[in-house]
Amino acid sequence: MEQVWHQYPTGRVPDPTIGRTISQYKILEKLGEGGMGVVYKAHDTRLDRVVALKFLPPADSGSAEDHTQLLREARSAAAINHPNICSVFDVHEAQGEEFLVMEYVEGRSLRSWIDAGPIPLPKAIKIALQIAAGLQAAHKKSVVHADMKPENILLTADEVPKITDFGLARSADRAAGSLDGVFAGTIAYMSPEQVQGGEIGRESDLWSFGVILSEMVAGARPFAGEYPQALMYAITHDKHRSAAELGIEIPDVLQKIIDRCLEKIPAVRFPDAGALIDDLKRLESGLKNPAAAAVRSIAVLPFADISPEKDNKYFSDGLTEEITANLSKLGTLRVLSRTSVVQYDRSEKTSKEIAADLGVQYLLEGSIRKAGKNLRITTQLVDASKDSYQWSETFRGTMDDIFDIQETVAAKIVKALKLRLTPGEKKKLKRRSTKNTEAYQLYLKGRFFWNKRNKKGILAAIRFFTEAIDADPLYPQAWAGLADAYNILVEHPGVSRQDTYPKAKAAVTRALELDDQLGEARASLASLIMLYDWDWAKAEKEFRLSIYLNPNYATAHHWYAEWFLAMDRVDEAIAEMTIAAKLDPLSPAILKDLGMMYYYAGRYDEAIEYGKKTLEIDPNFVVAYRLFAVAYQGKGMIREAIAENERWAKLTGNAQEGHVWNAYVHAAAGNRAEAEALLAKAFAEGEIAGPLYRAAAIIYAEFGEMDRAFEWLDKAYAIRSETLVNLKVDRKMRRFHGDPRYHELLRKVGLEKP
Repeated sequence: MEQVWHQYPTGRVPDPTIGRTISQYKILEKLGEGGMGVVYKAHDTRLDRVVALKFLPPADSGSAEDHTQLLREARSAAAINHPNICSVFDVHEAQGEEFLVMEYVEGRSLRSWIDAGPIPLPKAIKIALQIAAGLQAAHKKSVVHADMKPENILLTADEVPKITDFGLARSADRAAGSLDGVFAGTIAYMSPEQVQGGEIGRESDLWSFGVILSEMVAGARPFAGEYPQALMYAITHDKHRSAAELGIEIPDVLQKIIDRCLEKIPAVRFPDAGALIDDLKRLESGLKNPAAAAVRSIAVLPFADISPEKDNKYFSDGLTEEITANLSKLGTLRVLSRTSVVQYDRSEKTSKEIAADLGVQYLLEGSIRKAGKNLRITTQLVDASKDSYQWSETFRGTMDDIFDIQETVAAKIVKALKLRLTPGEKKKLKRRSTKNTEAYQLYLKGRFFWNKRNKKGILAAIRFFTEAIDADPLYPQAWAGLADAYNILVEHPGVSRQDTYPKAKAAVTRALELDDQLGEARASLASLIMLYDWDWAKAEKEFRLSIYLNPNYATAHHWYAEWFLAMDRVDEAIAEMTIAAKLDPLSPAILKDLGMMYYYAGRYDEAIEYGKKTLEIDPNFVVAYRLFAVAYQGKGMIREAIAENERWAKLTGNAQEGHVWNAYVHAAAGNRAEAEALLAKAFAEGEIAGPLYRAAAIIYAEFGEMDRAFEWLDKAYAIRSETLVNLKVDRKMRRFHGDPRYHELLRKVGLEKP
């Protein structure tokens, strides 16, 4: 309903309703009308006040459905007492007409503000905060507005917004799609689930808020369409236009707020209006004090173990990782991953040099002395830019105090860095997963061996995680650790994902049953769903939830980049992997996979550069030679590609796979005889393993033997080989693209719609 509550346009045919008295209400002027009703300004002669009366449109009034709609609006709005909600006083019937008696707002609609151009940022944020507060009040009363738009937001003369027109409102506690089976609402502000007639809830109001906020600061809506069907398609399928694309520069933080409101998946939007308000308040504070709002960066250096016993390394490393994980949950702090920091254990570099290497401003240093149950933990927070201590403190106690010590250290860092935390972040810092110190120490041992990332270490980790669970079956981190161990065990020879998947899935499911706010567990679940279930929509939802819960978890960004790659959204994959690399800049696995992203983008020289960076960090990370091989092959440098494959095969002792990949290089170059000879050598080494099924398929495709090629792809599908996730993006699959069987396989893997 397009409402103009002030200065109704003149020059029209006089309205006979004006001047009438209905019950105790004398109608003074018409304020506006639209699909949901006609609104008049009136004088309440009994209470001597100005009110607004809302009548149903004349053509629609009188039906039982209209009566129900009017009552729904009255009950929904009357249930909420909030300064940013337009109050409904009564539902009245007189002279055969039903109408609402509402608060009269002297002002104009937000639509008229927006039509005048983008609203200045400080004012827009102030208005947005109040609108969000009104939504929060409605949602707390289990009322979903379902028709949020600028026309339904009125601003008083003091610029206080009031949400009105709850005609489409419904309970948030029951699933609801279109209103009474009728497609209702204003398309431009509808969420994807509302457009599709699906279930809607509070998240749908938050989507509409995102559209409104974008329109307020950029002067245009984030989705466009020349006709309703085109607009509905854009809302459901297209990426929204950023403020920059609309020609307006806004802070990145504000764009991220809008982006999150406009997530296609409802569960990935803000969990509630309160979380949205927290982010808006942080943004508002940052506009007033940019220095205080700037994202700080920190690295937690490995705590030195100075215990008299020689077997406490697991404890010092574990405490380092626990403090890192705790701080990582804070969106206001960039926390480097443990893998990038661990190499500075007993480093002779100065704090300033280490901080420069890692690209952070602050370092947390410390030492641990553990003798039996007694502990002495010393910590120092260093501001590397000034080469000075922010604070230093020594904690003494026993193992029973370890959780209090961790919480205190985190609180001291927050205070020293003057971080502004949301209520949710404060709760995260205080959350404790176990009170059992025996289980906790077993868990730390599990993480100690898990971080070694070799097969022997992973098997030891599984043993310790299992013992931790035996000590405390309700310890979610221990279940998550067990899931992580099974999840990466399959990266080692002789381990089948089919065997480990059920164990990993059961462990991560239990972890989330115990604590559904574990970002790391969400990432593990997302990876399992992506690589084995091939449920891409659900996997994306879990990745985004993981990143929301722990924005500094590099692994979540790493695996989410792999998801984008599988979707053939290579630019987004590179962007997400770049975030992972910033959080874990010295991770050879992340740098190598970032190089692979550039390979899939056809940017071979950049792929080779990242291969070199990987080996600079870890000369023993031999997978980088496979990156060189595919990049050289992409450039048509056959001799170099073959040499890199041979080097990789020699260093890994995997002659069979080396033969297979060199067979492909020759086949792609048109050297069939050489390719067949190498393939014969590979078969002579023994039965080809599952990960090579797809490789055999692309070799036969290069020979033009498509039936044999699909036989190998069918074998890969039968074992649900994770190599199939890149069917869509891999340039080596180009010969399959014109074959209907290829598209059928894409559909079976979920990479193409039926």
